[in-house]
Amino acid sequence: MEQLTPQVMHKLVFTILVHGLPDAQTGIALDVLIEALKHPNGQIRELAVVALAELGVSPSKRVAALLAALRDPYARVRRRAARALGDFGSHALPALPMLAAGLRDPDPSVRRDSAGTVGRLGPAAHSAAPGLVLLLGEPETRTRVVAATALKRLGRVAIPVVIQGLSNPDAELRGRCVTLLGQMAPDDATVAMALQVVANDTDAEVRQRVDEALTRTPSPIDTPAPMRTVFSV
Repeated sequence: MEQLTPQVMHKLVFTILVHGLPDAQTGIALDVLIEALKHPNGQIRELAVVALAELGVSPSKRVAALLAALRDPYARVRRRAARALGDFGSHALPALPMLAAGLRDPDPSVRRDSAGTVGRLGPAAHSAAPGLVLLLGEPETRTRVVAATALKRLGRVAIPVVIQGLSNPDAELRGRCVTLLGQMAPDDATVAMALQVVANDTDAEVRQRVDEALTRTPSPIDTPAPMRTVFSV
């Protein structure tokens, strides 16, 4: 296939996004875009991801193509692919292992957008919860907020992993896990018991967060059947 120039790719993406393509041409466009993901020009690969996200072919075919983009050496391409997969719902579940790996990407924007998409997959993405908890220690506030939101969207299945975060050596991460647990399951006695374990934490801020979170949670004696209430996002 003849190599595309950035100008040609711009026209193709514009056509897909603004005018759409006739059904007879979407298959051809898919082949062109998949080939474009191998182009040496990073900008063309990024444009190919943008077009793939909107192309009128089956989600499974587009997800398969975007999986390759998650391995791209260019961070902007990986970020675009991770973000695009968030619009595919359960069709994106085959990408979960790669998205979980994206939570450890060297680029912070890739980590953030991977976290956002994992959250949109809901409880089915529970295996990625450990990576999301580690992102609570990120220096960038926006990334921490996205990670916390994703954990809330995972719901109750993520609570045991957040509880494990209470023993992390990073005091700031421990404190954020405390606050998150108080928000995710204020009615759960198991959470209350876990918080009481860290009530004497060596860090003053963690202790303060525990005090605040325990005002929302019941006494273990009051709730004999923890983890039964279904958490709704």
